[in-house]
Amino acid sequence: MTDVHRLRHQSRSGSQHGSSEGQRRSERTRAAIRDAANVLFLEQGVDATSVDAICAGAGVSKGTFYLYFHRKEDLLLEYGLQRLRRIREMLPDLLGYPSFRDALNALLDEVVRGKTWGREVTGRAILEMGTSWERLPVSAPQKLIQPLIELAQARGEIRRDIPSDALIHFVLRSILGALRDWGLGTDPQDRETALNHALTLVFDAIEAR
Repeated sequence: MTDVHRLRHQSRSGSQHGSSEGQRRSERTRAAIRDAANVLFLEQGVDATSVDAICAGAGVSKGTFYLYFHRKEDLLLEYGLQRLRRIREMLPDLLGYPSFRDALNALLDEVVRGKTWGREVTGRAILEMGTSWERLPVSAPQKLIQPLIELAQARGEIRRDIPSDALIHFVLRSILGALRDWGLGTDPQDRETALNHALTLVFDAIEAR
């Protein structure tokens, strides 16, 4: 390797290393802001939490905050973003489950059940995500889960007289609606009961006729 080629190689390697390190720093900063917001949202509520308080908790400047988020409510979208990414990761395994019921319950076990969410944060996050899915850099939830519905229809588990896209919208509206109502305090039941009631109705409605 000539000196010129060696220098070019070192330059490219250094650039890639710097880019990788910069990305890690960016991810750490974003996580620090998100974690600080989570704590404050749970402690004092979304409306009572200021951007200044989030910045203080994360140890970042206000300018840095606005490099990552346009407003504090955007942090509610992070809940949805993290879970959509996890669903995308799980999809190959979910397609291997013996039934749609088993796959959906496994998905909910991973992204909902056992999570220590505050009621208000849950309700507000679902409302925010309902109007801002298009701003998330991941496919909408119905696109991610629709293959499970199509597979279940092909196996004869769930009804075929309704298109798969309509069925998945019904399933998601039922589940997210139950979680939203629990989060906003309009459903006096605990979260697990509200979720399980919604699932019972969903499975009954989509069962093969």
